Amino acid sequence: MDELRRQILRDLLGEANINLSEDQDEAVTEFVRFMDSQDFRATFLLTGSAGTGKTFLINLFTTMLRKSGYKVILLAPTGRAAKVITRRTKRPAYTIHHHIYAPMEGQAGQVSFSMKGNKAENKTVYIVDEASMIGDKSDGSTPNSLLADLLRYVFFEDEYRKLVLVGDPVQLPPVGHELSPALDADQLFMKHSLNVFHAHLTDVKRQLSDSGVLENAVAIRDAYLSQGEVLLHLEPSRDVMQLESPYEALETYISYYEEGNLDKVVFLTYSNFQSTRVNQGIRHHLFYTEDLLVHNELLMVVRNNYSWGDPKRLPFIANGEMGIVRDIFPETYEEKYGQKWMDVCLEFQDTKGESLMIDCKILLSLLTEKHPQLSNEASYSIFMERQKEYLGMPKGKAAELLRKDPYINALQVKYGYSVTGHKSQGGQWENVIIGFEPDYGNNALSYLRWTYTAFTRAEERVFTLNCPFWEE
Repeated sequence: MDELRRQILRDLLGEANINLSEDQDEAVTEFVRFMDSQDFRATFLLTGSAGTGKTFLINLFTTMLRKSGYKVILLAPTGRAAKVITRRTKRPAYTIHHHIYAPMEGQAGQVSFSMKGNKAENKTVYIVDEASMIGDKSDGSTPNSLLADLLRYVFFEDEYRKLVLVGDPVQLPPVGHELSPALDADQLFMKHSLNVFHAHLTDVKRQLSDSGVLENAVAIRDAYLSQGEVLLHLEPSRDVMQLESPYEALETYISYYEEGNLDKVVFLTYSNFQSTRVNQGIRHHLFYTEDLLVHNELLMVVRNNYSWGDPKRLPFIANGEMGIVRDIFPETYEEKYGQKWMDVCLEFQDTKGESLMIDCKILLSLLTEKHPQLSNEASYSIFMERQKEYLGMPKGKAAELLRKDPYINALQVKYGYSVTGHKSQGGQWENVIIGFEPDYGNNALSYLRWTYTAFTRAEERVFTLNCPFWEE
């Protein structure tokens, strides 16, 4: 980059000295070319592994665009990911669902989405972080995939708008995909007719080079990219440690746990079954109770819910959202329709990180089950039972009551102390304990991607239990 370009960047960022790595320099050059282009459906794809400076460049691009008169909209696939990018960029970010869809609930509580019209002004650029999580298959709530609908929304009636997709191609892909479709430049061009400008970052930022977490994450990345030719051997350091027993792992979690601090520590597992067991063990040591629910309990929502949020601050409670039990109403406890129910008050955080209290009914039964969420059969059975409650009423009135029924719309939750590696995507915690389980030789490369995803959830420390990648 010549001195004139450096001076422009210094002026934009208000900093006296900017040190860009070679690949960051090339990414800036490609981004400028992308913004200067007159191509329709132009998309800038920024990929790179942990520590290569993707968030730094998001901040840089956003500053450049705003100084040039553009409106920038930051998006992410999940509420947790939106909060992380909001914290890192100090600018509000929103979930893709919230921004492009209007939810519609059916009588049985099932949710479908209709596309909003895009009324954004011409000089609007959409930057989507954690794009590795965006799938290209319909989940049944819309005829199209999330990726297809995102592209349809962005370029609606104006194919000269600009889109930036940012992500880590080594992270786990969306469920049902072998690769992350939103990070595949060839597929974006061939399937979705995008004109793709691509920059890939590989150099780890110098100030992070002494991080044991990052050093090992790079080793995991390289083992995966070698397609199994490089054997993975993790290296211990002051911030990457090996635990000798489940009891030591439990004690480590307890030592870092802080009530009300959602980002302090998490225990990651490979399976839902193991996560359920770990949650029970942690709860026993934290609360010394056999009760299903106590005050200050940490819960994770396991299915999107559109009934209990706040229209402005939390339009829906997303799958993966973390909440804290602030009040319990034991007189509302019930066992009916084959399930257990109770009314509670949960504290959530909106995308700005501000507290929001929500009174709602929750499904207690899932807390101790290994299943990730209520089955479709069980949901339908509850709907049919609740429908009987409104027999004899005028049809319109009955339909309205069914749509708002607290049992049909009960929040589905699990304990939030331990979650699976897949569920952790988009999140960041100061301390991460990883409980490894055998993959039984099913897919060694997929196991490496899971390991990489788990490692890169940590901001400060990683503790491993039963990890097969330590050198004997």
